[in-house]
Amino acid sequence: MDTSLHISHTQSISTSTAEQLSRITSEFYAQQAQSFSATRQASWQGWQKCLEVTPQLLAGEKPSVLDIGCGNLRFARFLCDEAGIVPAKYFAVDNCKSLVESGNVGTHVSELVFIELDVIKRLLDNTLSSELTVSACDLVVAFGFLHHVPGTKKRLQLLRTLLEKTKPGGFVCVSFWQFMNNQKLADKAYETTVQGLQALGIDASELEKNDYLIGWQGKAETWRYCHHFSQEELDKLLASLGSDVQVCAQFSADGKDNNLNRYVILQRV
Repeated sequence: MDTSLHISHTQSISTSTAEQLSRITSEFYAQQAQSFSATRQASWQGWQKCLEVTPQLLAGEKPSVLDIGCGNLRFARFLCDEAGIVPAKYFAVDNCKSLVESGNVGTHVSELVFIELDVIKRLLDNTLSSELTVSACDLVVAFGFLHHVPGTKKRLQLLRTLLEKTKPGGFVCVSFWQFMNNQKLADKAYETTVQGLQALGIDASELEKNDYLIGWQGKAETWRYCHHFSQEELDKLLASLGSDVQVCAQFSADGKDNNLNRYVILQRV
């Protein structure tokens, strides 16, 4: 399935374009935090399968968790309320404080530490590893986040940083949005990308293949940058991680056809 805009794409997105896309996305979440959170209350089907692949988390002591792009903390609620896992420490990282504050984990987590950090901005200026000052965790997750990271090189850099923040033997669970698998979402993505690029003064050739600007609830001049991941791209990304990581599992889940997210579970060895 050809999911790209029928244009000539750049092989590597420029820093200035990446910064602009990141800024657009941050502004989206700041402006739409409440309406977005209202549509993101239920847990994802794929989360339970992630835990089935990592039974050590269920069998051992209370795990420490690092949640990148934590949003309204619904993964924390899933762990506590549905999976019966009470983290000893939960590091919740996001740059949208109002979105995090819209969530509630009650008293289930032994210690919740919110870190207000613009992960993508720190990726772009190469300071993420030093700015993300957390101890290594048993479980590191990034759900609904990787598609907001502009540029193949920066997505690889983020995965390597997540592995750095994982204990030896610990796990990294990541979802990769494949929204172009859904024809309705694909049609809308083509439409809003054309509108967004024109309104923002971005030439389509400045984007990498499968980069889009996605709208929100039909609101005018409201976009967020999103990248659709092909399996070929994922294979190349995982092959570039190095020898100190094991790919434990890959599977598709979520959505009516169970194919909107591709999950990858890594173990640091």
